[in-house]
Amino acid sequence: MFAAFAALCGALVLGGPGGAAPKLQIKGDYLEARTADVYTGPCFSNAEIFITGNKAVMAWKVTEGKWDGVDLAGLSVAAAVKGNTTFSEDDPKLARSVLIVDEMADARQRAALIALAKHLGGDRLAKVVDVKTSLICLTVESHDSATEETPAHKLHDTPLAPRASLWAPELADILTRPFNEGDHTCGNEVVAYPPLSKGVDVLPAYTLGHRFLGKGLDSRWDDPNARSSFVGHFAY
Repeated sequence: MFAAFAALCGALVLGGPGGAAPKLQIKGDYLEARTADVYTGPCFSNAEIFITGNKAVMAWKVTEGKWDGVDLAGLSVAAAVKGNTTFSEDDPKLARSVLIVDEMADARQRAALIALAKHLGGDRLAKVVDVKTSLICLTVESHDSATEETPAHKLHDTPLAPRASLWAPELADILTRPFNEGDHTCGNEVVAYPPLSKGVDVLPAYTLGHRFLGKGLDSRWDDPNARSSFVGHFAY
């Protein structure tokens, strides 16, 4: 399955004074996967609290814009993060993270990507224990959700996120697909948690693969086949 990662490589608009909207500084694609379902029934999410859901991989790919005056278009940055407990109940300042920076970035772009990730990730990315440089392939496919919707989707009002993938060789990977009618366990599923990044517009998705293979967090994980991803875009 993970060979598919290689094959796939290939707005928050805040009102300003007088009601004027400032120009977006930066935007792009966003992908996140966790070690707990983010789209699930309340009974299931309540059962997982304090037990799991304290690990995640987050990734941003800039399609347009600058950060700290540095053009980052076409570059990506990712973070593997481990919290002290389930992210909805944790102390974000106690989390530790490993950042993965696009190998195509020069020194100024590398610094700007790190600053961008820390800003959007907030307190959970305040304690960075290591920074790795790697090829990063992040893809969020465009799609028309109406063409994939079935009567069962309409019945359950199921979100239909685009397919997405992340590949940072030997460090982290994610592969997702949209939900289908077989992904309902209780029929009362909802989005149980907000995404971990600021400035995102996302939908939950089914996780086919989610791994962190790096060092520095005293933990590696491989958590496939779950309703545990967010797919979409960021703008700031």
